Amino acid sequence: MEKESQAFEKLYPQEFLQRFLAKGLRPDGRGLTSARDVTVHVSPISGSPGSAIAKVGNTTVVTSAEVSLLVLGGDEGDDDEGRVSHALDVGPLGATHNDGSVAKTRQQVASVSGRVQGVLSRCVDLRSLKLEGEGGKAWLVGLKSVCLSLDGGLFDAALASCVAALSSLRLPGEVREVVGGGEGRESSEAVVEMEEDRAPSRPVDFLLIPAATAVSIHGDRLLADPTAFEEALAGAEVSAAWGWAPSGGGGDPELVSLEVRSEGHGRATVDADVVHRCLAVSRRRSEARWKGLLGGS
Repeated sequence: MEKESQAFEKLYPQEFLQRFLAKGLRPDGRGLTSARDVTVHVSPISGSPGSAIAKVGNTTVVTSAEVSLLVLGGDEGDDDEGRVSHALDVGPLGATHNDGSVAKTRQQVASVSGRVQGVLSRCVDLRSLKLEGEGGKAWLVGLKSVCLSLDGGLFDAALASCVAALSSLRLPGEVREVVGGGEGRESSEAVVEMEEDRAPSRPVDFLLIPAATAVSIHGDRLLADPTAFEEALAGAEVSAAWGWAPSGGGGDPELVSLEVRSEGHGRATVDADVVHRCLAVSRRRSEARWKGLLGGS
């Protein structure tokens, strides 16, 4: 019976999924608007000043942080803030994502990484990364995420991993010596290195603690936190990230990122009412994840 079910799923995936949805269930046993558990483990990489592993269902992302000095230029606004950068690597896992197109995979990964960097740049207090008394220098926090296993929710897992890595990061309290920027860098973007014998002493400050949950659209049904199988069969997907005050006092969150994609199976029409319904589901599920990040960090 199990082999027959697997064959039916492979040959008729849409019909296979619809049989579950008609009963208010999903292939993994969840309800339609239930999200998978998120687990976070901080500091798994001993050689990194900040690192974390986040797991959303069967999607696992590990993130490490590197800290270097940024020589700020004289342009307006540049003298007051540090920076956070992000890079994402899915390796061979991306080749099996959705339609298997390498070009599409690269575009998706770049989109996810860009969104993560945008959310972090909005939620981290970049002004707190400026070095006091160092005259035009600030911290550049570089985050590198690697997807170890992929089963949907890549943006959600990458963001959770980055937030946890930043929460574990400690910035050096002082700088003894710096050297010139690397070859090919503009003067306003010259990154300089610090001596490595200084112990970390200062945490990264957050303006908001972000968390995200995607919602896929299947006809008139909404599925929270879709798996890769469900993502591939969705008519559209609404991916939202929310930010809560780091004090943990609750209150209304701020919508810090929103992406609506309608390029999946059947290309569903996404009007304002559908987006509103998706956001309501995403907000509820993201709040639980935010509380977990707050407690885990």
